[in-house]
Amino acid sequence: MENQMLDELEETSHGLELQAAILHILDGRRHNIILSEQTLDLEEPSIEKYVKRYVTRAKKDMRTKPGTFLDTSSFLANLDPYFSSELSLPEFSAAVLKDLIHYFEHEEARSFEVLMIDYRDDDVPYLAVILLEEVDTLTYLTSSSHGQILNTISFGHTSMPAVSKPVSSFATINLLTKEIQFVDEGKWKDNGHLMKDILLEAEEGISRKEVVESVKTIACEVAEEFHENPTVLLSKVKNYISETVKEGMPLKTETLVSEVFEEQPKMKEVFLRKAEEQVLPKEVELPRAAVTAAMRKQRIKTDTGIEISFPAEYFQNSEFIEFVNHSDGTITIEIKQINKITNKL
Repeated sequence: MENQMLDELEETSHGLELQAAILHILDGRRHNIILSEQTLDLEEPSIEKYVKRYVTRAKKDMRTKPGTFLDTSSFLANLDPYFSSELSLPEFSAAVLKDLIHYFEHEEARSFEVLMIDYRDDDVPYLAVILLEEVDTLTYLTSSSHGQILNTISFGHTSMPAVSKPVSSFATINLLTKEIQFVDEGKWKDNGHLMKDILLEAEEGISRKEVVESVKTIACEVAEEFHENPTVLLSKVKNYISETVKEGMPLKTETLVSEVFEEQPKMKEVFLRKAEEQVLPKEVELPRAAVTAAMRKQRIKTDTGIEISFPAEYFQNSEFIEFVNHSDGTITIEIKQINKITNKL
């Protein structure tokens, strides 16, 4: 079982070094709050891989939103004492979890394990907070009665979530700049934001996923406004994003429009205006997870019901595919250099 679990753990990033980690139990359903007074043994390979996996996944997650601490944040107030070693990780985590403990005991009775991790990423110090909600499980129970063995099902057990399950609430904090990246998609009472409002006490920005979707949407709007083919323009945007991420470069709005609208300055101007209206960041770091199959390919559907999928970069090469606009408003799609057609069942 242990080997199977370790096989599920993803490869971690190079340059990632764990400094310390601690696990607290906030069992609001049973009013069982157990704060650990010792950190996890990271010399144990299974534990180290488990902890590293969550840090790696947090770095890659496209859902993360940037956050800024409010001046009144108690989490912020304890960061500097912790970073300067005035507080140990057990002391720091116990101090910042008080409001979260109160919430689970008095506002919404739910049970979580809180994994807090101090790590370095390319020598930059970070702190991660991962909320792992307990799940109900079943197990077997074997007993003997009147000389006979009985195997039955035992209910009412709980466990930590599977390592493959996406985490709905977590945060990473740069200990030098105090910059936050967080996800808070848990279904909380009254549509609350537990990570942002209760634990961190912070304001949020737009997520990396939302930035990419907004850029694609604006590109289509600009194309339609200038009576251009939105499919072609969208493919250029997607191909640019894919290449940028592959090269490990941040996505910069100014650079993107200069590339995509190289010979169309008016379209570039409109795109930048729309991006400013939506308060899109001028620069955003995108993990390689951003280059999904959907980003590498462009799917189109005609009003005649025909659906086609192509590599996004082909739309910029008329040797493979070309869109021909006719005077009557119709469009012809020419697919070229085909040597073989394979039916997909």
